[in-house]
Amino acid sequence: MNRLLRKAVLAVVAGICADAALAGEAALPEALRAALPSREAAVAAIDGDTLVLRASAERAAAAARAQGYERGPHDWVGGAGYASRDVAQDQRYDEWELSVQRGIRLPAKADADRRLARMEQEAATFAFADARHAAAVALLEAWIAWRGAMDQERITREAAAMAVEDLRIVELRVRNGDAAAADLDAAQAAQAQAASSTRMAALAVEEARITLDVRFPGLALPASPAALPEPAAPTVALPAWAERVVEHNHEIELAQARADLAALQAQRARLDRRGDPVVGIRALSERGGDEQAVGVFVNVPLGSGARRFAAAEQADLANAAATVAVQVRREVQRDAQVLLARAQGSLEAWQSAAAATRAAASHRERLQRGLALGGVRVSELLEARRRLLEAERAELAARATALTAIARLLLDAHAYWIDDGDHAEEP
Repeated sequence: MNRLLRKAVLAVVAGICADAALAGEAALPEALRAALPSREAAVAAIDGDTLVLRASAERAAAAARAQGYERGPHDWVGGAGYASRDVAQDQRYDEWELSVQRGIRLPAKADADRRLARMEQEAATFAFADARHAAAVALLEAWIAWRGAMDQERITREAAAMAVEDLRIVELRVRNGDAAAADLDAAQAAQAQAASSTRMAALAVEEARITLDVRFPGLALPASPAALPEPAAPTVALPAWAERVVEHNHEIELAQARADLAALQAQRARLDRRGDPVVGIRALSERGGDEQAVGVFVNVPLGSGARRFAAAEQADLANAAATVAVQVRREVQRDAQVLLARAQGSLEAWQSAAAATRAAASHRERLQRGLALGGVRVSELLEARRRLLEAERAELAARATALTAIARLLLDAHAYWIDDGDHAEEP
């Protein structure tokens, strides 16, 4: 028995330790952490996003709505009336009446309203957390897109400078009779193509910067950021992160909360088929004060078909919300597997692209040495440099894709920026 208990305790401790290894910025690969904004800057940008601010306002509205549920729907109603009675063969009398009344919420309805109040706030809290997560995803993708565009612009600028130097050398060799006119044409075409690529890369950088500035205006961008680091898988295996994506997902929590809220609303609508009684006190004076009375009264609504149809409508809406919750969970499970496959596949694709770049660079260096010895044509070297530039650009694109895929998987698993307890914090 003691042995079984010890095994159970060790299993629980192991589970806690494994979950702790998946939480916090320490779980991020060092290279990836260096490529992203700091936690302080990122959280400030996320909380200043318009979608998050709207969700915060909607959460405050849900809190006010919850207070309304707690108080109930009924108001105190005061009434007053005056009449002047003229009795034939008699005199005129002043008569008046005063009343105060209020609906009395039945106990089952009061209990349902209290639960509705809690569920309203819970759903709004999950919606707020989901908005913060969506803003974090947008920040991540926009940030790496900007950093990747900066890297692309850097290598195209270096290639353009090299193309200008190549053209100068070829022009000199043509004048000395060491190169053909075709080589000059090739060098001029390469220089023009490099200049065009540089301008397009600069435009991509500006577009990426504008996207960040407009969506996250408070985020400071470094003037000359370092190149994106080489991607690396986290120390904890990627499949474990995919499992955590499903286990710690605000979309699932929000969809389930909305389904539970719809079920409570359907229950409340069923209870509302029986109307709340109204009780009141009435005082009156008749025949100029000769007759006075004070009494109580009770009004009981008899109900109508409209209440039955309203309850049926809420029941159908609850069924629809439950179906949506199931659908959202399945979509999140699918998305988690897609993120896992993308992270694994893009990392392998980058490794292949990096190998291709190294091979292209080696080939270019051999041709460069051959050109100095006179055994290689200028056009061959220019072609090798063009292929190297293409390989370098493909490697940078694969690097940005792999970093984005790994970072997105870890972000959806709440490894950084977004904590599991964030949804419980007041904005």
